[in-house]
Order: sequence, then C-alpha cells, then structure tokens
Amino acid sequence: MWLLLLIQVSDTYVDKIKDTYLVKYIQEDSKDQTTSRPNTLYDDADDLQKQLDNEARDKLKVGKPKTIWVFHLPTPFPDITYLVTSRRPRSAVEIKESMHRWCERGYVYIEIVKKMLMFSFTPCQPYLVSTDQNDWGKTFPDCGGRSQSPVDLPLQGFVKAKGGRRLLFTNYDLYPEKITVQNDGKRVVLFGEWDRNRMPLVYGGAAHSRRYIFHSLSFVWPSEHTIGGLQFPMESQALHISAEYGSMKEALDAAPSDPQAFLGIVNIYKFEDHTQKGLREVLRVLRRQSTFNVSATVHPLSYFVPRFKDYASYQGSLTAPPCTESVLWLVRARSLPVQREAITAAQKLRSPYGDTQSFAVRITQPLNDRKIFLFH
Repeated sequence: MWLLLLIQVSDTYVDKIKDTYLVKYIQEDSKDQTTSRPNTLYDDADDLQKQLDNEARDKLKVGKPKTIWVFHLPTPFPDITYLVTSRRPRSAVEIKESMHRWCERGYVYIEIVKKMLMFSFTPCQPYLVSTDQNDWGKTFPDCGGRSQSPVDLPLQGFVKAKGGRRLLFTNYDLYPEKITVQNDGKRVVLFGEWDRNRMPLVYGGAAHSRRYIFHSLSFVWPSEHTIGGLQFPMESQALHISAEYGSMKEALDAAPSDPQAFLGIVNIYKFEDHTQKGLREVLRVLRRQSTFNVSATVHPLSYFVPRFKDYASYQGSLTAPPCTESVLWLVRARSLPVQREAITAAQKLRSPYGDTQSFAVRITQPLNDRKIFLFH
C-alpha cells in the first residue's frame, strides 16, 4: 500500500529514497522542524538526554514507582556466556535441562515451529512463544506497550541535537579471543570473547556518560526498522548492556525501573555493488556450516560494526519477546552495502535442523508520542 502511494507522488522521489543515504533526508527534512510541544529543548547534550529520559519514563507513571536518574561510571562488567551445545536436544528431559541451563545464561525460550522445538537466543523467559506476533502481548505484556520496536523512521520531524557530545566507541578495535556465530533457524547472532578489561563499550552522545558493554550482534533479513515506509534488504542490531549489570538477566530484572538498561545500534544495509566485509565473513561462515555454533575468523568488533558519527535515536524495546521497553536505539544514518547475490545466498541458508531459515522479522510498531532525535 505504501509503495503505491509513493509512486503516485513521484517515481523520482522513490528512486531518490532508495539510492541516497538516510542522513541526507534527515538533515534536509529536519531543518526548521518544530514539535507540537513547547520549545523546552536546548542544544546541548545534557538537556537532550533529559528529554530522552523523560520520554523513557512515561511508561512508569501509572502503577509503577518513579525513579531518580543518576549518571555514574559503574565498575562491574557483564559476564558474557556462550551456548556450547551444537545439536538439538533429543528427549523431553534433555529439553527441560537445556531450557534451565540456557535461561541461567541469559538466553531465550522455546518456540514451536512445524511441531518442532526451535531455539532463539534473545533474553530468556520460561514460556512458549507463538509465531503469531499479535499473540505476544498475551504472554509478554510489554509486547503490547506504547514504546515498542522496531519503528518506521519518518523523513521529517526530527529533534536536532546541536553541539552534543560525540558518541565514543572504546575497545572496538581490539581483537577478541574468539568469535562465534550462532544460527538457530530464527536469527543469526554473533558473539565474541574478550578479556574482562578489554570488552567493547559505547558511551557519550545520546547515551551521555553511561557506559554500555557489547553483548551480541544479530542479523535479520529483510530489515525490521524501515525508513519513510521503505523496508531494506538487511539489518544488524548490536545489543549492549549497561555496565552496572553483570548479566542479561540482571539487566532484564532491573528494566522495570531502568528505562535505558540496554543500548542497541541498528545498521541498515542497502543494495550496492559490494558487501560490507564483516557481513561477508558472517555469511561465509554460515554457508560453510549450519550448526548452532560456528567459529569465525577473529576480527575486532569494528570489522562488523563500523564506527559512525551521524545517527537517529529513540526510546524503544527489544524486538522479540519479552519486548522489554528499556532500549535506547541508535540508528546509523549511513547505510552499509550488501550485494543482491549475498542476500540471495542468505535466503538459501538452512537451519541446524536442515530446513530453510524462517526469520522472526517483527512488523513496525506505532511511534505514538515518541520523538526521534538526530545527532550529527
């Protein structure tokens, strides 16, 4: 429906949207934009951070205690653990034991697909998850919330941040001891093992002085976030956990009183004549072997998630159950390249059980009264 409407407006406009970077539209369409609320924003990062915090707390106003937002530099680092099983559990007892073990490590639950038990590596909940996204809210109340992700990023109406602090990527160029790519038939997820004091982290910019430690990098095709109503061939999501929490479980437990327990970085991929080198390595590994865990060539995180300066930011949620509404999303303004042949190859990947991949791409959620902030 949206494609037909755009064509009626202008074929040239559609081509421009497809062939140019998002940052161009953000910068042009954000000029002289105003919001419906009184002009209470200032141009420095501190006040923009307050605005982000206030919008994140909207969901806490009814039935939940208010919190005081305190910025500090925490000392503990998340304990990153890894799934070591490379085969499907073969009995009900083994399945139950595996569920308990995986949940302790911060992974997800079981999903029924084609009467088979499939596993997903998103935050753990002891429930069976329906393949119908409309049913998610029945088991996971947050999935029916007003600050859900992904969203469609509009081409105008951004709140511009001028003179804000620069987003900083620390240890992104340090080589890990090991890189593992996991394929569960639903998502492709990359994990890395770094020394405790060398783990990649992000702070500054929309995150202010709060530090976020890298947890995992997920790939999904087509994209979950859309831009101006357009869906792109692929998206990666780099999930980070606030450094004050020692594990995914701790962050999830704290989420009801911490609206920014997580930080997610979205990279949108569009068709070009070459493929970004990190993505190319992930696809190479998966074509070679389709088991749960595959070791990949060791590269620094920046090889897979390049640094950037321009981005859009909004308050949202995890894009899969439990849909926790405690994620500060940063959407990279400039897309990354991918060849059509690479997407075709990705679509032919098989799950560890021998069937074709069936990715759980969540549909875009209403933006409601949330604002999109532009940092550049």
